[in-house]
Amino acid sequence: MIEALYIHIPFCRHICAYCDFAKVMTGSFSHEKYLNVLLSEIEDLKIPDDSLKTIYIGGGTPSELSYEELDMLLSYLHSHFPSVEEFTMECNPESLNEEKVSLMKETGINRVSLGVQTRDESILRILNRSHNNFDVDRALSLLKEKGIDNINLDFIYGLPSSSSKTLEEDLEYVKNSGCKHVSFYSLQIEEGTLLYNQNYQGLSEDEYREQYDFIKERLKEMGYLRYEVSNFSLPGYESKHNLTYWHDLQYYAAGLGAASYIGKERRINTKSMTSYLKKEFHPKLDILTPEDEEMEYLMLNLRLVSGFSLQEYENRFQKDFLSSYQTQIKKVQDYVQVKNGYFSLKEEYIYTMDSILLDLIS
Repeated sequence: MIEALYIHIPFCRHICAYCDFAKVMTGSFSHEKYLNVLLSEIEDLKIPDDSLKTIYIGGGTPSELSYEELDMLLSYLHSHFPSVEEFTMECNPESLNEEKVSLMKETGINRVSLGVQTRDESILRILNRSHNNFDVDRALSLLKEKGIDNINLDFIYGLPSSSSKTLEEDLEYVKNSGCKHVSFYSLQIEEGTLLYNQNYQGLSEDEYREQYDFIKERLKEMGYLRYEVSNFSLPGYESKHNLTYWHDLQYYAAGLGAASYIGKERRINTKSMTSYLKKEFHPKLDILTPEDEEMEYLMLNLRLVSGFSLQEYENRFQKDFLSSYQTQIKKVQDYVQVKNGYFSLKEEYIYTMDSILLDLIS
């Protein structure tokens, strides 16, 4: 049974300098029309009412929707999928207010991912972010006041003009925030983004690694456990929805550019808003071969500190992993481990997992 649904809200007040997700400027298309098509798409998925355990609303900027638009979306989801255990919404600090947060609480939102990126306001301007530190502080207070205290803070490291002092201040904020979860992603320079067009080169691999190790160690001292390459949480507060992806489980998806995994099919919706509003989703369709399924399972699960269960692997692929991959495992034996029935990368090598995976799955 599929237990997860991802929903994409593409509207943004500003386009961030690093973002390559499907997005459009707020007001450039009718939000109400988009939501009508979105809800129609969800209806067509024919999801059993009692099947979903997690819903994740991402973007774009979901909190950019007006109160009425947010009510339209959240009330539908809350009434149709009453068994949801983790209901997450991505929010930008400047677009939250008391009215919206009250509505979110009333309609079942129990987890929020807040886009902070950094506490250095000069860097926020370079990134074309429209919030400041006061907005973040106010948003956190509002969420906690209304009883939404399962909060993820989203940060980026390796930013233009950042320094060790920048990281120190960001991590000190995490420490004092009382938030249950934190994500630290390395800055990626993707083609078509503003930073790419400005020919920003980013840090060297050694510099990225140095910053990552510093972040990881400081968060560990604060009690945040790394459970995935870029994600850290207090015990018991790992993102259930994102674990669906990393465990290579199936999930529904709806919205502009949204990607789903159902059966043996991975589909990606159109990124053209004009086409989407005509219900011309034109999804990019990949039918996975048994080899594709196995490779994706390994690549996704080995992002996790825990790795994967050898018994689960055998149940899913009808073969023993250790004997089937005996030759490849020998190549990477210094970097991997078998512990309590799980195969995983040793913790000190998770950051450099890409090169290890290439040897393992070749």
